[in-house]
Amino acid sequence: MTGVVRFAAVAEIDADLGLLSTAERARHERLVADADKQAYAAAHILVRECAAELLGTARDEIVIEQRCARCGSTEHGAPSVSGAAAVRVSLSHTRGQVAAVAAGRRCGIDVEKVSRGPDRALSPREAAWVAGQEDAAYAFTRLWVRKEALVKAGHGSMAAAQRLDVLAGDVPAGQVGKVRLTQWEGSGFLGAVAICADMWTEN
Repeated sequence: MTGVVRFAAVAEIDADLGLLSTAERARHERLVADADKQAYAAAHILVRECAAELLGTARDEIVIEQRCARCGSTEHGAPSVSGAAAVRVSLSHTRGQVAAVAAGRRCGIDVEKVSRGPDRALSPREAAWVAGQEDAAYAFTRLWVRKEALVKAGHGSMAAAQRLDVLAGDVPAGQVGKVRLTQWEGSGFLGAVAICADMWTEN
């Protein structure tokens, strides 16, 4: 079992709300802006498509659950595929763009619109690197999507984002610990996917 990674514009996804679970539909309805609702639905359909491709089944046979490992709530927490414990999934959405990954090992994915975030989200070394780049917003987002993807893959914590350094020398890292990172780039958006080392082999 390898992995399936997809980044897509929201408009590219056939977001059939009938495929969402009761909990997903409830969260979808609580969103106010149409753009947020569309992105949420598209991401939750895309992750089904990735899992279905990995498992060799149809997307309407995939049930996505969410449960917090700390408090047990189904209102938040990492997503999983019901009845397929060997499959790990992750998804991300922002207005206009979505991303998802399904793999046989821990994985995480993030996609963001290019923007300049606060230095408090960076280590001192990262902040100095961003400040020295010609396009600080682009540089910040390259680091931020890596941090988000790593945390979703179980490496580090966003509460301690400053300590999660994702620079390798003077460029954003392609690997942190035993997690491999791959960057994706679209028009005005950046993304990253993190896949733990035990799911890939060197050729």
